[in-house]
Amino acid sequence: MAAGATTPTFYGPILLARDFALTVSFYRTSLKLPVDGGAPFAKCVSTPSSFAIADGRWWSKVNGSENPIQGESAVSDLVLMIQVDDVEELFRELMVTGTRFLAPPTRSEAMGVRIVFLRDPDGRTVVLTSKLA
Repeated sequence: MAAGATTPTFYGPILLARDFALTVSFYRTSLKLPVDGGAPFAKCVSTPSSFAIADGRWWSKVNGSENPIQGESAVSDLVLMIQVDDVEELFRELMVTGTRFLAPPTRSEAMGVRIVFLRDPDGRTVVLTSKLA
C-alpha cells in the first residue's frame, strides 16, 4: 500500500429488497436483529458482523440499471447465519407468521447446535442456530 493510503473498509453484504419495509420488518421484528435506518437504506450491526438492506428500486437507480429487481432473489451462495437463544421457540413463533422453512429444526452434532433453514421475504436462505444444551 502506498504511503498515506488508507486501508479499504468492508461494509458487508447489501440485501436488495423488493419490499423494503417487509424485509426490514422481517429482520428487525421477526428475527429480533438490531436493524437501524429507514427507506431506502438500513443497516444491521451485530458484532462481529453486519449487513445492510437497500430498497431494490432505489438501488436500480443508484447503479444505473433502472430495472427494479423482480420476483424472488435467485438462489445464490449467500447464506445469512444467525445465532439465537432458542431455535425451537423462534421456529414456533415464525411458523404462525407464514415464514417459509426448508425443514423443521434438527440437531447438528458436527456443529454442536440446533439448526433450521428458512427463506427471508426475498427468498434468501437464512440459517438459525442455537447451542445444544
